[in-house]
Amino acid sequence: MARCAPTSPTLDEITRVALAALGPGEAGWLVGGCLRDELLARRIRDIDIVVDGRQEALARALADRVRGDVYATSDVFGGWRVLAGDLRIDVAGLRGGPPDPETRARRLEADLRARDFTVDALARPLDGHDMVDPLGGLSDLAAGRLRLCSPASLDDDPLRVLRLSRLARELDLVPDATATEAAFRAAPSLARVSGERVRDELCALLATRAASVALRDLAVWGALAVVLPEVDQLRGVEQNPYHHRDVFEHTTEALTYVVGVVAQLGGRQFLTTPEEAGLPGVGPLVPVSWAVLLHDIGKPLVRVVDDRGRVIFWHHDEAGRRMCAGIGRRLKLSNRFVEYVGTLVRQHLRLGFLTHEQPLTRRALARYRRDVHPWVFESVVVSLCDRLATRGEKTSLSSMARHYRLARTVWTEVSKAPTPRVLSGDDVMDLLGIGPGPDVGRALDALEEEVEAGEVTDADGARAFLRRWWAARDDA
Repeated sequence: MARCAPTSPTLDEITRVALAALGPGEAGWLVGGCLRDELLARRIRDIDIVVDGRQEALARALADRVRGDVYATSDVFGGWRVLAGDLRIDVAGLRGGPPDPETRARRLEADLRARDFTVDALARPLDGHDMVDPLGGLSDLAAGRLRLCSPASLDDDPLRVLRLSRLARELDLVPDATATEAAFRAAPSLARVSGERVRDELCALLATRAASVALRDLAVWGALAVVLPEVDQLRGVEQNPYHHRDVFEHTTEALTYVVGVVAQLGGRQFLTTPEEAGLPGVGPLVPVSWAVLLHDIGKPLVRVVDDRGRVIFWHHDEAGRRMCAGIGRRLKLSNRFVEYVGTLVRQHLRLGFLTHEQPLTRRALARYRRDVHPWVFESVVVSLCDRLATRGEKTSLSSMARHYRLARTVWTEVSKAPTPRVLSGDDVMDLLGIGPGPDVGRALDALEEEVEAGEVTDADGARAFLRRWWAARDDA
């Protein structure tokens, strides 16, 4: 069933709600990227508001309007964040002292000058239309330039190196020489940035169509080796003749297919929501894009060349799954999302294996569904992106076409309904005379396959199957 997302409010609506929430003597401004994106006629997903007054009251009023979650982001400066789907609104206080109309202009300019790029150092009063632009950001935007607000901007906050690559590629802006030199210089300092902040910026990068080229920028600057060494280590890892690129270039190419593959298979409505995947507050394609980015990270660890000169990557899927757990700890990813991405990495070859099981049987589809459950759609997407980026001299167009047809068949024919549970865990223990433990789960998995394959339809049939299954297990 398709998921219908509520219509996001416009920037003008947000402005009106925020203005109405201001108290006597208070003032507020829209600042940064939302103004830049408005000027570029881009969809606005991030809205920053600076208020000289009470931040919490304004944030809660906005949360009521967008029916979102609201929480404090800073005990020191009183920052608040509102999340509603992939819309994020940050409310921060104007620094420099208590609310004071006499010093507001000076304090606002100091705030803008302390930001990262001139195209983000813009402000507009909630009650007016005149833009505050102390560093010429409007001219830079018109000229397609990306300049730092100060030569020390990236040194002050190395996370801005990631933002530099994303904004340059996403907005088609050219960083000037000062910005590029600063990126090389600040990249090693990314090691001191918290995992949560790196995670959020990488998610923002993966939400763009320019993710693949932005990742190449980060690799060149030395930043990728710091924030995602598992991906950086794919560079220069040569593959077999079925591939036309090394593992890193193969991976970045695979990322470029995510949008198209999702659309061809029926659209975003079939994707697990970011909230369900354990990665709330990001764009709908970000979770599956993470899986595509990480699908081959195990290859450098297991790569061998046999005595016939063949390059082999045995069990790189399982090695990659284990590595996902380490990435999750470092980037403070939820256990749910580590399970999500780890399953998709572990099973990214699974669909291809089904090409050897033609014609497909209900049992084969049941096994596949069980292996990737509940992320069947995502597993098909990852497999196709991987396959489309594999075009070596030994790869035929007909084999790619077969893989595509198989993917469509699997997604069309695999059951979308939950498998009926005809026996409980307690029933299994009573029937087989065993206590709680792994055997109960194995028995339920085996029974589920029989039910989904149509071989078992009721409790009596389930008991008969489990008795045979248990006896055969003992004989083995």
